[in-house]
Order: sequence, then structure tokens, then C-alpha cells
Amino acid sequence: MLTDLTVTMNTGTTLKGAWFRTPHAQTVVIIVTGVEGNLNNNPFLTTLGTTLNQVNVDLIVAHTRDAFNQLSMPNAKTGRIETYGAWSEDFENTDADVAAYLTAALRQQYKHVVLGGHSLGANKIIHYLATRPASPIDKFLLLSPVNVDRLRDGIAGVQRSTIKHYRQRGRGSRRLPFKLFGWLSSTADTGAQWLTNETLNNVHMEPQANFEQVAAIHQTGALVIGDRDRFTRGNPVKYLKNINVHFKDAEKNDLRVIAATGHIYRHQERALADQVVKLLQQWHFISKEQSSHAS
Repeated sequence: MLTDLTVTMNTGTTLKGAWFRTPHAQTVVIIVTGVEGNLNNNPFLTTLGTTLNQVNVDLIVAHTRDAFNQLSMPNAKTGRIETYGAWSEDFENTDADVAAYLTAALRQQYKHVVLGGHSLGANKIIHYLATRPASPIDKFLLLSPVNVDRLRDGIAGVQRSTIKHYRQRGRGSRRLPFKLFGWLSSTADTGAQWLTNETLNNVHMEPQANFEQVAAIHQTGALVIGDRDRFTRGNPVKYLKNINVHFKDAEKNDLRVIAATGHIYRHQERALADQVVKLLQQWHFISKEQSSHAS
């Protein structure tokens, strides 16, 4: 059953996610969304939620502050309306979003918690776990982690100059007259973060790049990607393998490649959901009998 899930950060900022719930579920999968990667834009999330419910597993779709381009919500402490979104994202503050949803899940006293993320949401999970080695989760699930350098490649020189020009003139909080990457409307300050901030630039195609965050993670889990993913800066399979080799216990992680699909698993939503069910079975979070119900 799909229901709304509202979580509150320590500052009182509220986030509105989605919760696919079943009676007596002992396992929950949390998926932190990517940039504007909300439930409406990414059909694979609905397919994943309904499929997991068939095996009595809950799914929390964790809409972070960049899940929509712009959203207004009342602050739980002050009552004042706050407006946030991908248009004004600050990469330095993403851990608080993740923590709010994880705290909400832990209050339900699930037996097993899988903390996952999609696209930039996967990068956020990497950063979160790298700085919290004792995080109370059982496994991580990284879906299509995005190569931030690949996105930066798409910001043309004239756009970079415009971002710099806006900020030099004190107009950093104004929206840019173009869309970053061809689709993201944002302020000049957020555009500058995309260009220079390294907080979530934690996965790469190059073997010798900076993988300090990945190497700091103590948990094990799974990495998944579509074989046509265009946000890797190269071959998606090699990209995924290169990320995995930098984990402390790389040999204990599972790598899954979804054929004939790209970054959001278009037309292969069920194939992705089936792979997640198989992972849960492999991790002994559900039984073979349960997994057969999703067939």
C-alpha cells in the first residue's frame, strides 16, 4: 500500500517521501532519490515498491531536498513555509536528509534495513556511510551512482563564465538564464557547487581518482547499473567494477547489470525489481518461498 511519509530534520525542515507498506514487514529498503528523481519522474520506484510489497518488504522512497526542482513545506518547529529544491541545492547538507529518513525507518523496528540510493542519491549514501562507520544498517544498495565529472563535462565554457559573472555581481541567488546539463534550472550559487564542490564527487571511471569515501565504508551490499547508463564517463560495467574494487570488502559486494536500459531503468523496471528481490533472498532477508510470490 502506498502512503505519504513526512519526516522532520533537526532544524524542523520537513521532507515528504513515499512509503510502500505491508503488514508485518520485517525488512525495509530505503531509496534516496537523485536530482529531481522523484516518484513521479522515475517509474522504476513504483515498480520496485509494488514488487517488494508482494514479498512482504517495505520500500521508503526518500525524497530529499533536491527530489523536486522547487517545493514549499511548513517548518515543523517554526510553522513558517520553507522553499527548497534542486534549484538551490547545497551539497554540504545532504547527510541531514538521509538521516531523517533512516531515523524514521529505525523507529519502526524493522529486523533488516537496507539503505540505498539512486543516481546522486547513491553518491549521498556513500558520503553518509563514509562518515558514519557505525550506522545501524544491514546492507547498502547503490543504484546508478552518478559520475559528477561526467555531468561537469556538459557545462559549456560560456555557461561557466555566466555562473562566475552572476556571483561576482552579487547575483548568486538568482536563477541562471539556461538549464544546467540541459535540464536543471538552478541558481548561480548551485551552478558553482556543481562545478567545484567535491562533497559528492566520490565515484569515478579512472582507477586512480579519489575514492576515499568509498574506501571508508565498513558495510557491504550491492551496486547496480544499466548497461546503457550515460552518466558514467565510459563503459558502465567497467565503471561499476572500478567503484567496487575500492571498497574495504569488495569481494563481499554484489554487482548487478540490467541489460538494455539506462540511468533510470526505462522499460526494464521489473528486471531491476526482480534483481533487488534476489539480493534480499541472497542476504537471507526473505525466503525462497517469499520471493516466488513476486514472480
